[in-house]
Amino acid sequence: MSKTVSAAIVTYNRLELLKESLAAVLAQSDYLSHVIVVNNKSTDGTAEYLDQLDDPRLVIYNSPDNLGGAGGFNQAVKLFANELDDDFIWLMDDDTVVEPDALKYLVEFMEEHPQTSFVNSQVRWGALDGNPSWMNVTAPRGFTWALNLDRENPGVEVVNATFVSVMFSRQMVGMVGLPQKEYFIWGDDMEYTNRLADVYRGYTVINSIAVHKSKENTLPGDIIRERDASRLWRYRYEYRNRVLTARRISKKDMFRTFFGIYCHDLLRVMLKRQVAFRFRKIGMVSWGGIRGLFFNPEIEYAADLQRTKPRSINKLMKNLIKERKAANIKDNLLLDDEINLIEKG
Repeated sequence: MSKTVSAAIVTYNRLELLKESLAAVLAQSDYLSHVIVVNNKSTDGTAEYLDQLDDPRLVIYNSPDNLGGAGGFNQAVKLFANELDDDFIWLMDDDTVVEPDALKYLVEFMEEHPQTSFVNSQVRWGALDGNPSWMNVTAPRGFTWALNLDRENPGVEVVNATFVSVMFSRQMVGMVGLPQKEYFIWGDDMEYTNRLADVYRGYTVINSIAVHKSKENTLPGDIIRERDASRLWRYRYEYRNRVLTARRISKKDMFRTFFGIYCHDLLRVMLKRQVAFRFRKIGMVSWGGIRGLFFNPEIEYAADLQRTKPRSINKLMKNLIKERKAANIKDNLLLDDEINLIEKG
């Protein structure tokens, strides 16, 4: 039986972009079963527009409050888990326009590689022939990723992904829970896909393409170059969320992230020439990092979805290293076949 997919779009006051994004998703010819739209209390006519649509695949949620991007994706995955029975959920922002075959390539990769936690598309900025969307560029896992860049390879293993065309299964939601709504904005996708990638690894699917029609092609969390006063408030969440995400990976990552914030970002804000809103940014970086040390909301699980205890690649690797040490094996580096057994087993 063919797999089915629920797409999910979170929107806030971008009606014209939403129309384009929604049309592109509904035009997918394979696997699409439902399209969830979470409207974050938009005031630009979005609710009225959605109310007049009669496509039976649509599942509309008009939130009474602005949940932020993180809360919107939390609600979308919750609706998918509790009210629908599709195999996969495919997340994106309202300024994401996917190519007609984007979903087909994602599903086919998952079917050919069932021990995969998530897949995501290549993301271009502005147009199909545009530059990569820098805020959505995924980090490859390991130094040797370039060895896999050939015409026959359908995907590249990545550490995490953004919620701009990323897909994962119902089983993964049962294992790791829902996206962290308390993040409100920025970083919730990194934290969530980190959780997923500790069960099985994630991949960027080369042939699946999405266009991100964001206002600017900015680097992620680049507070130095930020000159839009209306966006400054987001960095309060950026630094707080960044610290918690690192804490949940390891103590080593937490210390590296925390000191990077204060020894790199803060110093650059303080000392670099011509930094707009310098003193406001100093406060945001300083307090954001500190707040991240004490911020630790509980992970939420879907009420109607059976919970399954997840395996942890990190724990399995640590246990194997301990066993090697106990056996007086001097070489603590895991062999390739051991790593593959842990990641794929």
